[in-house]
Amino acid sequence: MAQQLIARVTCPNCRTTFGIPIEQVLDVEIDPSAKARLLAGQVNLAICPTCGFASVLEVPFIYHDPRKELALVYMPMAAGRTDMERQQAIGALSRAVMSTLPQEQRKSYLINPQVFLSYESLVNRVLEADGITQEMIQAQRDRADLLRRLLEAATPEERMALVRENEAMLDENFFRILSLNLEQADALGRGEVFQKLMEIRTLLLEQTAVGRKLAARSRALQALQAEPTREKLLDLLVETEDPATRAVLVTFGQPLVDYLFFQKLTQRIESATDEGVRQRLEALREEVMGIREQIRAQAREEVQTKRHLLRDLLTSEQPELLARRRLVELDDLFLSVLASEIESAQQAGDRETLSRLQEVWQLVMRLLQEQVPPELLLLTQLMEAPDEETMRQVLENNARLLNSSFLALLERVEQDMRGRGEEEVARKAARALELARTITPAQPEEKRPPQRPSGLVMVRG
Repeated sequence: MAQQLIARVTCPNCRTTFGIPIEQVLDVEIDPSAKARLLAGQVNLAICPTCGFASVLEVPFIYHDPRKELALVYMPMAAGRTDMERQQAIGALSRAVMSTLPQEQRKSYLINPQVFLSYESLVNRVLEADGITQEMIQAQRDRADLLRRLLEAATPEERMALVRENEAMLDENFFRILSLNLEQADALGRGEVFQKLMEIRTLLLEQTAVGRKLAARSRALQALQAEPTREKLLDLLVETEDPATRAVLVTFGQPLVDYLFFQKLTQRIESATDEGVRQRLEALREEVMGIREQIRAQAREEVQTKRHLLRDLLTSEQPELLARRRLVELDDLFLSVLASEIESAQQAGDRETLSRLQEVWQLVMRLLQEQVPPELLLLTQLMEAPDEETMRQVLENNARLLNSSFLALLERVEQDMRGRGEEEVARKAARALELARTITPAQPEEKRPPQRPSGLVMVRG
């Protein structure tokens, strides 16, 4: 990983000077959140730690989506004094992407990336690759503008008037934009904006048709979660008029949709005396069967995708680099597929294949362990320690982690385990806490800037 580039920024509002890391390479395969940040205008966003003023830095970066063969460079005119300087910067960004790729993945689209002078035009190209038309883009802009006006409304009456005037625009897409903004406001610590957005959300859930539908969907899911039985799922499906909500209920309650479920549904059909009710229940049975088959087809497709990834790891000349690039795909399903292949190789007595599969397993375990915060790894080691002397040794070897935050974590574990009746684990946590306090007295917690996971490659032109 190249050295991270830090920009010194002076806030135009309060003149505070502070530093922020510059994102120069956004690779959506390494960092799936990169696309969401790009579309939300959060790339190289400088937020003043003193007054909260936010502004986007006009610095070049490259957006890379290998699956869609997109290499898009944002190159504002202010980024270089001459065309030569700008071309050199574009070349440096392209080389930064290619340097992380195996030889077989270095394709021609990376040599000549598309260049955009405006942030907006780059975003439009990303959306176009997703099949989103200019009309759809404009509709999203209109929704975003409406959300801005709702935020700026001076009084509840003014906000309500905006809702009545624009109810046709307040669809599920609008609620997705609202949810994204809520997440961003929360992540950035913008409490006042977050509170206003929550007020808007509450208003829309109560005062709009789509809001009431989404609220009803949430209540139905909560009811199923509170009582996860076949009877409850069937009752909710019969009561629900919205097809999308029924699809969500079937997906959420998939383990309940089995032979006994359909038997109960068939019994209701046969006992129905009203022909209209009978037809509706028969249609519901066909609908549920269709949704279940779609879920199964999707599951088969996901398993096949994991098998392809495993094959790529087995045949790659650089399996670790490939695994790091596709780390987000090394999930529980991938591990399940890999474990199944290992078992098959063992049963077949195929030692060569078994050895290669075990190497992949060890590689994946090592990479996944790297993603676990060291405090949680330490906690796991302590809970697995066979005796007090081992526990003390583990704590001494990790003395740098024994701050007030970790001690508080041990306290919470002890309390939670006692509450669940796990007395042995609670006693271990309590003893670990006593030992930790003798090794390193609790220190005031150091303030650290919030960090986000990133697959960024920092380059210097």
